[in-house]
Amino acid sequence: MKKKIHPDNYRLVVFQDKNAEFAFLSRSTVKTTDTIKWEDGEEYPLFKLDISSASHPFYTGKSTFIDAAGRVEKFQKRFDWKEGKASKLISAAEEESKAKHREMLEAEEAERKVAAERKSAREDRRKAILEQKKKKAEEEAKAKAAEEAAAAEKAAAEAPAEKAPAEKAKPAAEASATEAPAAEASATEAPAAEKPAEDATAGESTDKPADADS
Repeated sequence: MKKKIHPDNYRLVVFQDKNAEFAFLSRSTVKTTDTIKWEDGEEYPLFKLDISSASHPFYTGKSTFIDAAGRVEKFQKRFDWKEGKASKLISAAEEESKAKHREMLEAEEAERKVAAERKSAREDRRKAILEQKKKKAEEEAKAKAAEEAAAAEKAAAEAPAEKAPAEKAKPAAEASATEAPAAEASATEAPAAEKPAEDATAGESTDKPADADS
C-alpha cells in the first residue's frame, strides 16, 4: 500500500442520528467542530446526521418526519428573511429574470420581422424579374411578328414583277413551238431532194463507158 496517500484529518468520528437514539464510530475526513465522549471514555469529533439506517423508512418500515426547522432557520438567518431582505432579493431576481425573458422575446420577434421583410423583398425581386422577362418575351414576339408581316408584304410585292417576265416569255416559247414543226418538215424534204441528184450522177457514170467503146 502506498504511503502518505491519506489526508491528515482522517481520524475516528462519531456519527449520531438526530431523529433516533443511534450513533456509531467510524473513520472519516468530515469537518466538524462538535465533540462527544464515546463509550470507551475517549472524546471524539461528533457529526450529526439527519437520517441513518435507524430512522430510514426502508429499514424501519415506518414513515418518519424529519425536522428541517433548523435548516429553515439557518436559511432565514442567512438571508435576513424576517427583516424582508430575502423577499426583496427574490423579487429583484424574478424581475431581472422576467426582463431578460422579455428582451429575449423581443429579440426573437425582431429577428422574425427582419426575416419576414427579407423574404418579402426576395419575393418582390423575383416577381419583378419575372415581369421583366415576360415583358421582354412579349416584345420579342411582337417584333418577330412584325418582321414576318413585313417579309410577307415584300414577297407579295415582288410576286407580280416576277410574273410579268414569265408572261412575256410565254408567247416567244409558243412561237418557237410553232416553228419547230416547219423546221422538221424542211428537214424531211432535204433527203428527198438529195435522192434525185444521186440518181442523176449514177446515170452519168453509166453513160461514160459506152462512149469510150465507141
